[in-house]
Parts: sequence; structure tokens; C-alpha cells
Amino acid sequence: MYVTRSYLRKHLRKRLATSHKGQNGRVLVVGGSKLYFGSPILVSLSASRTGVDLVYLLTPEYTAKYIGPRYPDLIVWGYAGEYLGRKALPLFEQLSSKTDAMVIGNGITQQPGVLKTASELIGKWDKPLVIDADAIQPKLKTDSNQLIYTPHFAEFSRLTGMKTPENLEQRINSVQKTARELSATILLKGRPDTISDGDKLILNNIHNPGMTVGGTGDTLAGIACALLSQKHTAFESACMAAYINGSAGNLAMKEYGYSMLASDLISKIPSIMKQFRQVLL
Repeated sequence: MYVTRSYLRKHLRKRLATSHKGQNGRVLVVGGSKLYFGSPILVSLSASRTGVDLVYLLTPEYTAKYIGPRYPDLIVWGYAGEYLGRKALPLFEQLSSKTDAMVIGNGITQQPGVLKTASELIGKWDKPLVIDADAIQPKLKTDSNQLIYTPHFAEFSRLTGMKTPENLEQRINSVQKTARELSATILLKGRPDTISDGDKLILNNIHNPGMTVGGTGDTLAGIACALLSQKHTAFESACMAAYINGSAGNLAMKEYGYSMLASDLISKIPSIMKQFRQVLL
């Protein structure tokens, strides 16, 4: 079974005309480092363009001082340092009460101290959660009961300790088995994307070769977290995020060809969302 337009029509929640700020999702992005500025920006902007009300970015002060002035739509909180570390904890505690879902891992690097802090933050989080990129590690503990991992092949191998199968049937079996073991939804990126919560399984083949450009995994994670913050289940969020990200990528591909960028994909997300959510005026 593949994700289709009808799946989004069935599962994508409508916005209430009487809603006020904060009721349509508040996302926390934990990402960035001295080496990687762009990744958490792409995550944050893709979440914003999916239709959430507020996006908070928790990032090192080294990164925050550049991001904050350039992106006024984001609420940027910076902690001392150049990489994720324990100095982030007090701000994280404050932001936990302000947000509905978190995405962590984009651009943080895999330095041992960074990963230790990421693991600690994940362990303290009990709301919907997307674990992506550098934060994808084995034996993570969390109280989140709406959990999504969004690995590519190498990250999935790191998570399982085994080579990711090239054969689709074997890959499906591996994703389902790992999802059951982790009590999580896994969105394994590929052709096709393989999505399972250990019970249900769905594939997504909406994407194109231009999406090999760096950053399209970040946009996927941001979209998934946005949907989680709007009270969709982890499985629904993963399925719809894969479709939305791929569809926006296809629009970007039509306009820019193989010169498309991840930021071009983000600019197309509203066009996809408008197809499924009525605009209330």
C-alpha cells in the first residue's frame, strides 16, 4: 500500500475557525552547531510552512546569533557554546512546557558529549517526538508514546547495528521488526520510503532524483514534527510528511530541475497544504 491523496484527505486535521495562537501546534527544534547552521533552519522553516503557530529553535549561541536576526518568524533561544551541551538543559526545561512536539538531531554532530546530552534531553521528553540525523542512536530511552525515527540507510544501520537490506521485502521486514522493538514509527527514507509502526505498513513513492540535494531530510523531519504537534499520531504524521515532502519536492523539481534546493522545496509546502486544508476567511 502506498500513501495517496485520499490518505491525507482522510487523516489531515482541519483548522478551527475559532482557534487562537498556539492551538495549531507549537514545535521545538533542538539542532545546530558551529559546523551546521542550515540544517535546523530548514527543519524550523518546513515546520512553519506546514502550518504550525509557533516554532522555537534551541541552538548554541554561536549559531543563534546568526539565525535570530535573519529569521524573524522563528523564536530562537541560544545557550552558551558552539555545540549541544549541558548548558542547554535549563532552557530546554523552560521550552518543554511551551511546546507540543520536538524534533532533535539535525546538525548537532556526533561528538560523544553532544550525543550524551541529546540522549538526556530525549530521556526527559514525554511528548510527541521526532528523532533524526545525528540523534539517531541505539538504546535511546524516552517516555514519548508518539515517537518517529526518520533515518536514511546509514542511520538505520546505526540504529539496528546491521546493514540496511537493499531488497525491498527484506527492508520492510527489518523496518517492521525494529519499529516493534522500539515501540516507535520508523520512516526509512529510500525509493520507496518504508513506514511502519510495527503493525501497520505503508510505502511512499512520491519524490524525485532532485531530492538527493542536501537538506530534504531536514524538511521531512520538520513537516513530521509539525503534524505531530497538531495531534496526529506518529504513524499518520510520518505517512503524511513523506507525501507532503515528496509532493513539494516534485513542484520544486518542475520549476528548478536538478538545480533545486531544499529551500525551494520549503517554498512549495503551502501549495501542497492548500490542496488538503480549506482556507478559512
